[in-house]
Amino acid sequence: MRHDEKYLLINQGFAGKQRLMPFFNRSNNPDLILAIQSAGVSRGRNGFRKDKSGEKLAESEENLLEHRTDDSDAFDTLYIGCEKFPVHDIVNVPVSGVM
Repeated sequence: MRHDEKYLLINQGFAGKQRLMPFFNRSNNPDLILAIQSAGVSRGRNGFRKDKSGEKLAESEENLLEHRTDDSDAFDTLYIGCEKFPVHDIVNVPVSGVM
């Protein structure tokens, strides 16, 4: 999937225009929320893409690992997978350990 397609799909999801609309628990995900909000965009030879230049810098108080694009990349992968490959057959799995 091209970067512009990912960007469009995820932004439409946040706008409520896709099948799934992501919601975040602010008190449990402050690093993910900040990583998504602060993810920059850079232009490459194939159009625009997520700016990952900060990942090459050493960790500092201004450049914490948890605020880099790793968390937002994981969210992108999860959201795109759920949106593009929905599971329709739900199987009941016993959770008590007794079958």
